[in-house]
Amino acid sequence: MLNQNSLPRIAALHLIAILFVIFNISDIRIAGLTSVIPLFDLMMIFYFAVFKNVFSIWFIFLLGIWCDALNGNPLGITSLCYILLVKLFLAMNIRMMIQENFDQLWRQFIAFCFLFLLMKWTMLSIFNGAVYAVISPLVQLALSSVLYVVMHKFFDYLGQKLLEK
Repeated sequence: MLNQNSLPRIAALHLIAILFVIFNISDIRIAGLTSVIPLFDLMMIFYFAVFKNVFSIWFIFLLGIWCDALNGNPLGITSLCYILLVKLFLAMNIRMMIQENFDQLWRQFIAFCFLFLLMKWTMLSIFNGAVYAVISPLVQLALSSVLYVVMHKFFDYLGQKLLEK
């Protein structure tokens, strides 16, 4: 149950997610790694929508629209990917009764990230009528999978500070 004191904390959590979307599109010029920034926004969506069930579908939808607008993609592609995967993984977790075992969560995130990149790559290829290179999504998958270990701890800390009191 939400009280007056928890609303600013939850709003802060949502603002951090918005900042991660902005960070993912920033033009960082590190040896050609601009297009393979780890998917920090996807990590946060997985943690707070699938694992903790804090983010609503409407917020995830708006976050996807924001991401598409900033990236210059057709509006709704990222939202569709986010929502389909969140719904799929929430349904899987209810049926499989996944516990808070980090190894299971990490494997789930890797599958979540892989499916997200596959869906988005496929939709953008179909929509634009061109097959894009596969190397960037694969590098993004590898980087995101490795960095999720650290980000999971960061999200645990955020959840502890902002959600539990």
